[in-house]
Amino acid sequence: MKILRAYAVTAIICISLTSIIACVFIADESAKKISLGDESAVVVFSSTDENLYEKAVNPMPIFEKIKNAAEKAASIAPPPVSNIYWFAVNT
Repeated sequence: MKILRAYAVTAIICISLTSIIACVFIADESAKKISLGDESAVVVFSSTDENLYEKAVNPMPIFEKIKNAAEKAASIAPPPVSNIYWFAVNT
């Protein structure tokens, strides 16, 4: 049971750190756009608004890369973590 708890804690910490780092990069990009004289920065989530605003930021490709990396990590993880991943995906 201690091993399962350790795997769960490690997985949660890794996912949390990855999402925090992605958010920091997105916020930094928006801050650069604002500080360099742009009046506003637009963050677009899977929308056609990216075509309307010439300086729109679309973070979805980054999220897709994070998702793919998490899937790869879960597929090669030891049985407790891979079982949890399998259960989460198939429910």
